[in-house]
Amino acid sequence: MGRKSEVEKLRSLAQMDVDAVGAYDAAIARVKEPLVRERLNDFRVDHVRHVQDLNAFIRQFGGEPVELRPDLKGAAMKGLTAMTSMMGTEAALVAMLGNEEFTNRAYELALNFEWSPAVRSLIEKNRRDEERHITWVKDAVRQRPWVVADEGAEVQA
Repeated sequence: MGRKSEVEKLRSLAQMDVDAVGAYDAAIARVKEPLVRERLNDFRVDHVRHVQDLNAFIRQFGGEPVELRPDLKGAAMKGLTAMTSMMGTEAALVAMLGNEEFTNRAYELALNFEWSPAVRSLIEKNRRDEERHITWVKDAVRQRPWVVADEGAEVQA
């Protein structure tokens, strides 16, 4: 793959992660349960790291790094997540599930391209993070651990 094409694809992935950060910000601002907020914040940190790591390669290849500012798609994703999150924790997680499905697909598709070994290794690492995120969100929506935590607190009170 040519450097210009490689930089464009890396910028696209980095922008997607920037947009994910915005969606996480929106959900974290509205979720009250500490367990869920903490996990969402951990995933947000992963997305920030993805942007930083991808930007390092973008710079190395002579490209312009992506700023931590959402594009139009990211603003829409953040707005939708914010509105949905107002309906409660489960709704916020369902919104984040959709966002994580998108990022998972993007990283999966990125692995179809020819990359240098170092770039491929980073994309594979980021993909594993995305798999971990979506697995947790799916499990949380199904198991609703914040309800169990709340019920336990009520029993002890």
